[in-house]
Amino acid sequence: MTITESKFYELWLNNIQGIGGATSKLLISHLGSAEDVFKSSPTQLKKVSGIGEHTIHSIGISKKYLKKIDLEVQKIESANVRVLSYTDDEFPKRLKYQKDSPYLIYVKGKAKGLYAKKTIGIVGSRSANYYGKSVTNKLIEDLSKFKDIAVISGLAYGIDIQAHKSSLSNNVGTIGVMANGLNKVYPSMHKNTAIEMIKDDNSGLITENLMDAEPDGPKFPARNRIIAGLSDVIIVIQGKKKGGALITADIANSYHKEVFAVPGQVNDELAEGCNNLIKYQKARIYTSADDIIKMMNWDIQEKNNTQKTLFDTSDLSKDELSIVDLLKENEYHIEELAIQLQTPIPKLSGFLLQLELRGIIRLKPGNIYSLK
Repeated sequence: MTITESKFYELWLNNIQGIGGATSKLLISHLGSAEDVFKSSPTQLKKVSGIGEHTIHSIGISKKYLKKIDLEVQKIESANVRVLSYTDDEFPKRLKYQKDSPYLIYVKGKAKGLYAKKTIGIVGSRSANYYGKSVTNKLIEDLSKFKDIAVISGLAYGIDIQAHKSSLSNNVGTIGVMANGLNKVYPSMHKNTAIEMIKDDNSGLITENLMDAEPDGPKFPARNRIIAGLSDVIIVIQGKKKGGALITADIANSYHKEVFAVPGQVNDELAEGCNNLIKYQKARIYTSADDIIKMMNWDIQEKNNTQKTLFDTSDLSKDELSIVDLLKENEYHIEELAIQLQTPIPKLSGFLLQLELRGIIRLKPGNIYSLK
């Protein structure tokens, strides 16, 4: 991928110390683009609600270190990696709807599974035994009847790598979410599987980290939130009392995603985490792929998603019509609407309120808007 000037500034914004995805998206929604953020004065930045002196100072300091971004660009281009930001049409919509999602992701391979109609996150113990691996194989085999489905996991030992391998052998797209940069596969023994994933059109690797970033403690929970965000449903297949799989399940619950867990024997250490998820009603019990298929209505033929305008738009303003036309295509988070329409959120909120009062649009949980 050749990095354009606008993409350069997005990389710059993404790498400012102390500024995460939520702040980056807030700045973009108010100022227009990463380049506009770069060119804004401290006075202009202060006008953005929620942006304090520390953030403004961090932005100012970061302008002195653009050579660091030049080096990152060289690594990205030499590795044939794509960089997708929150403002790009190709950025996975499932991630756009999560408030704490990354502002920017790196993608290796075509990774068409990022846009699959159905996605399932499969996570579990790194010490998975034969039973856990066989459950993983059977689940993916049963789901392979769906043409447009993808498996999301973390390329880790145990259940994760088994999910990726089973997906490849069953012609199911699979996305590996990494807790390090794309210049290295971690664990290294999974490199061959990672290469297979990159070669498969429906599969690939993604991360939010710099190309040479090493994996460390904080990066793994951060990685898990991306797995949860990309997945329509999460299943935990074996898990000890504490571990990354349970963190992923908790995050998925906070995102209001469906979570399943495979039960196990009460004296089995590898089943303790799953049994507790079921016991405390943090997950539904899993007995076969049909449990997930029925809960997610994947067995019902997809309805025609074409939306028809059944309301009078003759007296709507130009701005209100633009909102309606955009929502005919899909539902959108308010920040994404602001970016798409290039309208500041305070002004946009007024138009949205009027359309909502008239019964033309509706506000869904998470500040997501859709036509009624």
